[in-house]
Amino acid sequence: MANLRLAGRRDVGLGRRLWVTALLLAAGLLALTAIVIAPSVTAYRDSQSNLARIGRLRQVLEAANRLSAERGPSNVVMAIAPGSDPAAEARLAAFRVASDRALMGIAALEQADPAAPADETDRLLPDRIVAATGARLEEARREVDRVAGVPVSERRAADIAAAVARMVAVVDMYQDAVAWEIRALGQADPRLIGPGLVGHVVSDLREYGGRIGSAIIPAVAVQQPLDPLQIAEAVQIRGRIVELMRLLRGQAAFGPGQPVADLLAEVEATFCETGLGLIDTAIAEGRSGGRYTLSADELTRRYVPTLKPVEALRDRYLAGMVAGFAAERDAVRTRLVAVACGTVTVLTVLVALLLSLRASVLRPLLIARETVMALSEDGAPAPRRLPALRVTEIRRLFDALAVLDERMHERGRLMATLRRQAETDGLTGMSNRRGLAVAMTRLAGASGGLGAAALMIDLDGFKKVNDSLGHEAGDDLIRQAGARLAACIGGDGLVARMGGDEFAVLLPGCGEPEQATAFAETFLHSLSEPFPIAGQTIHLGASVGIALSPLHGPLDDALLACADMALYEAKRAGRHCHRLFTPALRDATLSWTARQQELLRALAAGEFVLFYQPQLRLADRRVVGAEALIRWRHPRLGLLAPAEFLAPLEASRLAVPVGRWVLREACAQAAAWRRAGAGDLRIGVNLFGAQFHSASLVDEVKAALADSGLPASALEIEITETIILRHDEGLIAPLRALRDLGVGLAFDDYGTGYASLSLLKRFPLTRLKIDRSFVQGMVASPQDRAIVQSVLTLGRSFGLAVIAEGVETETMAERLRAKGCEEAQGYLFGRPMPAEAFTALCCADERRSA
Repeated sequence: MANLRLAGRRDVGLGRRLWVTALLLAAGLLALTAIVIAPSVTAYRDSQSNLARIGRLRQVLEAANRLSAERGPSNVVMAIAPGSDPAAEARLAAFRVASDRALMGIAALEQADPAAPADETDRLLPDRIVAATGARLEEARREVDRVAGVPVSERRAADIAAAVARMVAVVDMYQDAVAWEIRALGQADPRLIGPGLVGHVVSDLREYGGRIGSAIIPAVAVQQPLDPLQIAEAVQIRGRIVELMRLLRGQAAFGPGQPVADLLAEVEATFCETGLGLIDTAIAEGRSGGRYTLSADELTRRYVPTLKPVEALRDRYLAGMVAGFAAERDAVRTRLVAVACGTVTVLTVLVALLLSLRASVLRPLLIARETVMALSEDGAPAPRRLPALRVTEIRRLFDALAVLDERMHERGRLMATLRRQAETDGLTGMSNRRGLAVAMTRLAGASGGLGAAALMIDLDGFKKVNDSLGHEAGDDLIRQAGARLAACIGGDGLVARMGGDEFAVLLPGCGEPEQATAFAETFLHSLSEPFPIAGQTIHLGASVGIALSPLHGPLDDALLACADMALYEAKRAGRHCHRLFTPALRDATLSWTARQQELLRALAAGEFVLFYQPQLRLADRRVVGAEALIRWRHPRLGLLAPAEFLAPLEASRLAVPVGRWVLREACAQAAAWRRAGAGDLRIGVNLFGAQFHSASLVDEVKAALADSGLPASALEIEITETIILRHDEGLIAPLRALRDLGVGLAFDDYGTGYASLSLLKRFPLTRLKIDRSFVQGMVASPQDRAIVQSVLTLGRSFGLAVIAEGVETETMAERLRAKGCEEAQGYLFGRPMPAEAFTALCCADERRSA
């Protein structure tokens, strides 16, 4: 009996210890859960607060937008006769109501919650700014109404400008409220500083977009020229708009594939091109005499709608901020619920497990121990009813744990698959841009200072394969090209497809230029071998750009950018070659970008000018033509030659408008010379390649001839081999249409490239121009003399006129005349000169002829 009582006490003691252990485990689990949940609770509260702050910022910026937008209808009523347009007056009244409501909403924000903490109350927007803005707004409106009530004939530009300035001053005063709110955002949460400033930039873009129109409206309203101060103000505001656009393009949220990328593109097209185009035209008209094409109210009605995408951009950006913090709040809330449910589940499982262990394991073990002790003492164990062992429940528990373990492994495998898919190109199975970035990061951490090379490879001629054989054939070609590159490097590097027909190759341990260029040569040779595609044999080439780490930069996107610069240098060098990055390429790229950013201003400010190089008949040295050559009178760098800006100009969207201006200016000048007695002088004009993409090329040539009064036979369009080879069949129709008009077509720099004789047969040319390299080499080189003679013979055989370029000595001129060349141009007869100097040359030539 004593043994049985001892066993009972031990059973009870061990049971209590088991429950104490369970309680301690539960308490530890709850404490751990609290530690995990605490940051989530804080993050949830911060997200809620940030949503409220972003709502305040949106309301403040909306008020700024309303105040800025009110200037548009105000400008309209000051540009029309009193009472002549009730709709315009009603629209102004509606905009004023909207401004008042926006200011009232901001004023309502200033009534702080008495229960709010002191630091939150201190951050509220001071009502003095809102009150002062409202008072100044009333004064500005009275001035607008006063000017609008004056008859149109009695209005003065100074009065309109003063009213506009008062409206602008209202917005300037309110900008203190915007700055105060953004500063409060930064004090509340540093993460809001960047998004808040970007929102401010978008709001400023809308304000300056309206302000540039208001700067010129007074002069347009009274049909007066813009004075220097108005021009300077408009130019300064335009520069500010360009700077704001540059800031927006540099923000990650506005990049390709981001939610606001489409709206930014619409702002570029609608506001920057269409809207600012109207303003640039008005500025140019105001600069040149004040004869405006559009009235002030019509200019305002057309210009103001172009600001709508800017407002939409601001609204979507702020909505994106709200959505981001709302998603963060919802994620935290979901995490809290999941942690709470998990904790309850674990506690329940723990209690059930402890009960099962007590009944199934602990008590049978105690009974067995006592039985063994009793038998060892030659005693008979007391009969006891053994509890039913619940082994089934234990087995089910372990089965559930096994299922959970399998699910965790499945989730790991799924995540690995998704990661692999995100880093792999779907067409070739190779790494993509993201996979390459991961590999570069991994290599940078493990290289230990060893060098590496990054090569960018672009297939030359891939687009023609895609266009002629279809996308399936193009995909097959991409796969074959990727396989060849992988075979060239074996297992020593990584090949990644960057997109389209562009690949990147990462070569660890290849830090010397000689090693990298050897690989580039191998790639070029491999890709030059024919590709079997769709039952045909396709020949391609490639261009390769090389950058080395650490010589040119660390293993990151900056190194790929260096390789990209070298790739474009290889393309400019004629393709089918490789180039190694040098710091000069980065300087050239920066210079290229700077030139492109200044082109729009140069066109609007009239900084482009034409120079003219005379073309003479060798028989009597009489001027028979001129070639129009563009120059740039840069306000800071002086007169720039084409080599310093022509390439960035051709690559920009301004190539077509600048080319159209060159055509019209050259035709007008040639017509003026002919009217002044220059006889049958012809003018040669070089077109940009982008102009041949335009379906209106023939109509533009017709318009230039009609406006200038120049006969079509006096105009000669000069076409380079590059343009012909790039456009090929697409050029034949417009060139034939120009030839039917009577316009001459000259093939410039013939013989220097890859042009075949069939081009002379297929294209309706009228003249060949012998390149200066052959003309200047014919004195000492029999080969150059043979080429010159061959071109002259070809011209006579095809019935084409021939002119030689680059004639610099009398010896060259005499040899050309002896070979039968009729016309020439070069420094011997005259360098490119301004129109005034060419006029004097023509007049002197005509007097000698008379």
